Amino acid sequence: METHQEKPDDPVHNYGKRGVTAKVMLNSNLSKSVESVIAQLRQSQEFIDYREQKRIANSNRETASLIERARSLQNRLMEIPEDERNSDYAESLQNEYEEITENTAVYEFARCEAIYMTMLQEVLGSIIEQADIDI
Repeated sequence: METHQEKPDDPVHNYGKRGVTAKVMLNSNLSKSVESVIAQLRQSQEFIDYREQKRIANSNRETASLIERARSLQNRLMEIPEDERNSDYAESLQNEYEEITENTAVYEFARCEAIYMTMLQEVLGSIIEQADIDI
């Protein structure tokens, strides 16, 4: 007697399960389109500026450390509930963030990263909007 065995790589069975990513097969035209978008992104001035600032930051251990601290502070600030955003705690985090970003290399990296990430969000938003996906 034959028993049904679930295929572990079957996207129909894996989609939505925690810790499992559904596999998506892209046809060759779609794959080429994605590659084209990526190539265009990599040719953009936003990406070029971000990559250069990332190179500069990674070449200096102190700058890289300050950038990681600034990111940590940003994350902690975003986690503060709205009704506590005027607290002494929030103000101390904001003051420390502002002090760190007085470092020109940290500021330039954060600025270029924000511009590049905004561009990526706009591209992804356009794809979602044009694909008529409701989120």
